[in-house]
Amino acid sequence: MNILLASVGRRVRLLQYFKAEWADLGQVVAVDCDVAAPALHAADRFEIVPGIDSADYIDTLLEICKKHQIAAVLSLIDPELVVLSRYKEAFLREKVQVVVSDSAVTEMCLDKWKMYQFFQASGVPCVSTHQGLASAEEALAAGTLSFPLLVKPRKGSASQGLCRADSLSELQTACSHSGEVVIQPYVSGDEYGVDAYMDLISAAPVAIFSKKKLRMRAGETDKSLAVRDERLTELVLKTLKAVKPVGPIDIDCFYTPQGFVVSEMNPRFGGGYPHAHECGFNFVRYLLRNLQGRANDSRLTGQPEGSVMLKYDQIMIV
Repeated sequence: MNILLASVGRRVRLLQYFKAEWADLGQVVAVDCDVAAPALHAADRFEIVPGIDSADYIDTLLEICKKHQIAAVLSLIDPELVVLSRYKEAFLREKVQVVVSDSAVTEMCLDKWKMYQFFQASGVPCVSTHQGLASAEEALAAGTLSFPLLVKPRKGSASQGLCRADSLSELQTACSHSGEVVIQPYVSGDEYGVDAYMDLISAAPVAIFSKKKLRMRAGETDKSLAVRDERLTELVLKTLKAVKPVGPIDIDCFYTPQGFVVSEMNPRFGGGYPHAHECGFNFVRYLLRNLQGRANDSRLTGQPEGSVMLKYDQIMIV
């Protein structure tokens, strides 16, 4: 049973986890549009593909699936999740399962304004969000919003295009230099990352692993501390119940004077997932069991706490 991981980028460690689980069952095939993507060279086989916005991207993936007898496909970046979710049926006709949430979920998670609206309607505590400069200026004038603020691309990912504004002039400049944006208050509280797995068969939450982010780099968790907080777990379960994603999920939260609030949600393996994996929360194995037609038992309790994950750089010569 061969599996294909798309847009693998720098996720070498994750590829190694997949190779360890698939060692006796099949091969791990990786694809990326950049031949210099390190994780390509950690796979059993790899292929170079066009960008995800290319007109022949899906056809190329389908051909690769046929060539390598792929049983399942999953992506590691947010924009591609939207693309794959729209073509699940095309892959199923070729007997390939795409591990991705429904298109309504992937599109909502990529669009920060839609996500805010959804969380508001669902009663999920979340970071206040304004669509565009005019809305933020109105809130500033009314006193319901204050500096500093964060300006983000409405459909951005990996913290790309994010900037801080400490004054009205900086806010106006940031908005004029960007495309469609959302504006949020700068939350100074502690930031937390949560890895969750939603079973593909039972649609139930299987595991939740929470950590406090100690340091970030390039939009990913660089250092983290494993924590166990029932209030955070309760918020995550409420969020999962409302959104109904499948497979591995990455949720970012802040602790504020009003309690925990959701900042973002990505229906894929998060950059901080290795912390969960190394602590015994093996989402790759959960996924493998699901692809074999077996549901996973729940392990929502008993998360260890106190361990610290430290990322560091390595090199490879290819």
